[in-house]
Amino acid sequence: MSNSSNLVLPYLAVGQAQKHVTVNETIRKLDAIVQLSVVSATTMTQPGSPSDGAVYIIPSGKSGDQWAGFANGSLGYYRDGAWVEITPREGWLAFEKDTDQLLVYSGTAWALSAPGKLLGLSATDRLLGRSSAGAGAAEEIACTAAGRALLDDADARAQCTTLGAWHVLGASGVASTHTGDTAEAALATFTLPGGAMGANGVLRVTTLWTYTNSANTKTLRVRLGGLSGTAFQANTVTTSNIGVTQRTIQNRNSQASQVGFNATSAASFTTVGSGSAVAVGTADTSVDQTIVITGQLASAGETVTLESCLVELAHHS
Repeated sequence: MSNSSNLVLPYLAVGQAQKHVTVNETIRKLDAIVQLSVVSATTMTQPGSPSDGAVYIIPSGKSGDQWAGFANGSLGYYRDGAWVEITPREGWLAFEKDTDQLLVYSGTAWALSAPGKLLGLSATDRLLGRSSAGAGAAEEIACTAAGRALLDDADARAQCTTLGAWHVLGASGVASTHTGDTAEAALATFTLPGGAMGANGVLRVTTLWTYTNSANTKTLRVRLGGLSGTAFQANTVTTSNIGVTQRTIQNRNSQASQVGFNATSAASFTTVGSGSAVAVGTADTSVDQTIVITGQLASAGETVTLESCLVELAHHS
């Protein structure tokens, strides 16, 4: 063999004259590729006055007397007033100075190096560490099972579910008005993700209403399970023009059994009301369910408006 296997460095031949030529050629090549740092991987035009020792990754679409003949992805190494082409090998790393990025050669192209690949992490591995102030050393952090569950959560909402804390499932301050017929009309809908409540989780729905002040009935509802689902609020109001309600819907030790307060009179704007009933639902909250807030008129010429609403969720297993 006249060259090394990996870096293709020229060997000295037995009895070779002018040995310094071969040795210097090897040193020059090592100078180019050891601790490889390139000026750029995107410069298209061969520089007119490069610094001696400058190395470029030759991009597709390049131009110039020497660069035009170089292979895409090869290294253009400027030395002693001339350009030399170096063919990279799979796995070579290069620091790109103009972008401060680390590139890796796949065998066919240069690409940004993913940190996980450099560290040998798989797609399912997790890496956690921190640096102490002034020290700069990574430290292992031991976690309890609960801590690991939080770290595995995809976002803050998922962490609220793990902790059992209240979080906003949905909210709107945009007025939604119904008029013109006596059918029950959806004024706002929200999706309860499957499994989000748990077997004993709670929904809390707060609503602000305005409506026509008359003797005619206006019915304000909150349903779980869509328009045909169980009503956990069914306030009937007449001679007033504004009201605020709050309802809780709780799973009763099962993801398919709910209990809540459902008064059916104006008195239900408070926390008590004679003739009120416990509402019992059977929506399967292990799958997605729709929470719908509706308004219904006894007189089509009147109006009912959902001014704002807030839907909160606390998970509990």
